[in-house]
Amino acid sequence: MEAMRDSDVIDGLSIRYLKIFGIWKIINDYRTTGNKNMILKIQVIITVMVTLPSILSQFLALLVIEVDIQKATILNFHTLPPLQALCKHLVFWFNIDSISRLYNLMRKDFLEKSVNDIEREKVDFIFRKFSKETNRTCFLVFMVINVAGSFILLFPGISVDYILYHTGKLSAVTTGRRKLSTGWYPLPMDTSPCYEIVILYEGFFVTWCGYSILVFMCLYYQLLKCLHAQFALIVSHVSTLKIDYEYEKNSIEYRFTNQQVYSRMYRILQDHQKLLSYAAELRSVYNPLVTMILGVGMSLLVIAVFQFLFGQTGDLLFMVRAFFYVLYQCIEVSMFCLGSLFVQTASSDLHSAIYSSDWYKADVKFRKAVQMMMIRAKKGETLTAIRMYPVNAETIMAILQFTYTVATLMSRFTE
Repeated sequence: MEAMRDSDVIDGLSIRYLKIFGIWKIINDYRTTGNKNMILKIQVIITVMVTLPSILSQFLALLVIEVDIQKATILNFHTLPPLQALCKHLVFWFNIDSISRLYNLMRKDFLEKSVNDIEREKVDFIFRKFSKETNRTCFLVFMVINVAGSFILLFPGISVDYILYHTGKLSAVTTGRRKLSTGWYPLPMDTSPCYEIVILYEGFFVTWCGYSILVFMCLYYQLLKCLHAQFALIVSHVSTLKIDYEYEKNSIEYRFTNQQVYSRMYRILQDHQKLLSYAAELRSVYNPLVTMILGVGMSLLVIAVFQFLFGQTGDLLFMVRAFFYVLYQCIEVSMFCLGSLFVQTASSDLHSAIYSSDWYKADVKFRKAVQMMMIRAKKGETLTAIRMYPVNAETIMAILQFTYTVATLMSRFTE
């Protein structure tokens, strides 16, 4: 594979954040050398060193300190974001070969066999439309995560005394110094210098995990939207296959016109097959990622709903913190579910596009070609979770229903 240049990227698509955080260089270095560069290795090492102690400590806390169901859910607020950051880094590390190849979806000449048959204005319009939508969504993610991270860093709101010695209502504990996260650590956190060490660790921890979640969320979403854009371009191209003139069946002009249209359709068929292979690879790479996102998303929403409706924490800072957690998790789940739905819709719209063409004027050879394409597009391409579960708009409703059911069940246990 050759390195990706800025001029190769779909018009209007922002890759600035990829360059700032070194992802662009990581991808290009791997595409040219086949090796993971030092930037990626350092990032993965830091992520593992920062997140694993925190994650393991929360599971150990359930055996060491006194907890009830409310306190256990509060402790898990601390566990889920680093778990997300770690999983996203590991998916990138173990699938960098596929991800580097999937970056071809960002090329404006990805459909190289048929893109020259399309009017340049139409190509630019489709790509710019999708670029604006993608950039807008990534900017929203950037704002939400930065506001959430800034709030956590500026307003420490978890009492060390509550984590170490109390259960029940969070707002009832007014003693003890405040820390950034809800996590417990195997240290005397209420004394110096352990308290200061924990604060420094949590400050770096929140910043690094926020960076990881932000960058990789946008990176994976951009590739998904590029797949959507390429499918939309093929659909637009197929619908414009026209035979402008009626000729005698046996005339030279009729045969020439049909041959032209068939040649264009054949090139589209080749590009469609190429796009389907990329869609299958993207689905395979994203399967563990989407499974993790939906699993963590449901867990976080269950905890948040429980705390909001039934936990009676009464602590304003904790409630605001929980609101930001829920907000970014809802955005992330929606990004992948709706992005998958858009890809599915665009890939299955090929049926309507073929009917919009002049297939009924063309010869048998053309009709057989479009029939093959319709068969391939019948199901539609979509992301999956747990290998077989399709991810789309219905997934969001299922998550919300499951969240409320589990939160209600947990509230009855507390009663």
